[in-house]
Amino acid sequence: MISLEEEQFYLHWEKERTLPHYKRKPFLRGLSFGLSIGLLILIISETGWYERASMVANMRGNELWILIAIVLFSFGFAWIYQQFTNEMNEQRFNELKHLKNKK
Repeated sequence: MISLEEEQFYLHWEKERTLPHYKRKPFLRGLSFGLSIGLLILIISETGWYERASMVANMRGNELWILIAIVLFSFGFAWIYQQFTNEMNEQRFNELKHLKNKK
């Protein structure tokens, strides 16, 4: 009923689930996605595609606040993605555990 890949995941997550779930890989994946969204916002702002946003962004002192906001958004997104990945793995583990106990 359970495939070999699912069995390997079950054994792996059974060991890993008790450890702290602050892993580097999902955090970096979420951080890179958040920074790419921030880069997209900067590109749109610098090209003047949306004139009103460009006027607000070009006010004196706003460059620093925009960069701080992008960094904070990126780290927040990275943390949320890390938590989401952990919850997805935990849910998959519980489903496989239920299937194993059902036999």
